[in-house]
Amino acid sequence: MKRAVLNRLFRALIRRARGVLADATPDRIVLSRRYRRIFGRPLNLRHPETFNEKLYWLSLYYRTPLVTAVTDKYAVRDYVAARVGPHILNELYGHWTSARDIDFDALPDSFVLKVNWGWRYNIFCRRKADLDIDQTRWQLNQWMCRSHYWNMREWCYKHITPRIICEKLLVDPVEVNPVEYGFHCFGGEPRFVRVHKNRATNLTVDIFTADWQRPPFVVNRPSSGKVVDPPPNYAAMVDCARRLARGWPFVRVDLYGIAGRTVFGEMTLSPGAGSNRFIPESYEYYWGRELPLPRRPRRRDVTVVMGGA
Repeated sequence: MKRAVLNRLFRALIRRARGVLADATPDRIVLSRRYRRIFGRPLNLRHPETFNEKLYWLSLYYRTPLVTAVTDKYAVRDYVAARVGPHILNELYGHWTSARDIDFDALPDSFVLKVNWGWRYNIFCRRKADLDIDQTRWQLNQWMCRSHYWNMREWCYKHITPRIICEKLLVDPVEVNPVEYGFHCFGGEPRFVRVHKNRATNLTVDIFTADWQRPPFVVNRPSSGKVVDPPPNYAAMVDCARRLARGWPFVRVDLYGIAGRTVFGEMTLSPGAGSNRFIPESYEYYWGRELPLPRRPRRRDVTVVMGGA
C-alpha cells in the first residue's frame, strides 16, 4: 500500500515538474515546435511567407496593450463602443472575478456565461431551471485558474485580468442558432467572410469574398455546398468590420445578423492559433502576401487609442 501511494506521488511530482518546465520554455521555442508538428516544416520567422507563419510572427513580435484589450472579451466592449457605437454590443447582465459572486437568482431565464481570457470558455443556458449551478460555478472557476495563453502560447491572452461575464443569449427567429459571420480583414479592409451556421447542432462553414463570391479554395473544412445568401444587413456588417479593423495588420471580426440588427461577437487576432489548412495549399501563400507585417513595436511607441486610427 505504501509503495502504491509513493508511486502515485512520484508520478504526480513528475507531471508537475514537466508542467513547470513547459511553462518556462520561451514562446518562440514552443511555437516553432508546434508549427513543425502541424505543418512538417520549420517555422520561418526571418522571412515569413505564409498566412500561418505571419500569424506566428505577429503573436511573437506585435505586442502592445491594445492587443490585450481587443482580445479581452470584456475590455473589447469599450473599443467597440468607441469605434462603432454601443448599439452593436450584446446586452451585458453582469461581470465578476469569481463564480461564487454570481447571483443566479438575479439573472434572466436564459443567458450565456463567458470567461474573458480564452476561447470556447462558454456556458449557454436556455432555461435556468435546467442549469446545474454548482457544476457551473466549478467549471467557471476551473477556467479562471489558467489563461488560454498557456494552451497555444497566444500572447494576446497572457495579460488579461480574468473575469466572468454574462450576456444575453442570442436567439435567431429563423435559424436554430444565430449565424456567425467572421470578417477576415487584411490591412483594415474586409476581404473574406467565413459563415458559420448551426454551430451547436450540425456545423456548416462557407467562405466568400467580401462581394459574396465563392473563392477557389477552402480553409480547414469543405464548404457546405448549399446556397447561402448574405444577410439583409450585410452592407452594415461590412462597414462595422472595416471600422473595427482599421489600423490592424490582420484581424477577424465576428458579427451576428439577427432580425436586421448587427451584433458584435468578438475580435480574433490569430484564428485557429496559426493552424489553418488551405486547400489548395497555394492560397496559404496568397493570404500571406495579402497580410502586411508592421514593424515590431518599440517600448517608446505610443499605443493606439481606443477610437483612433
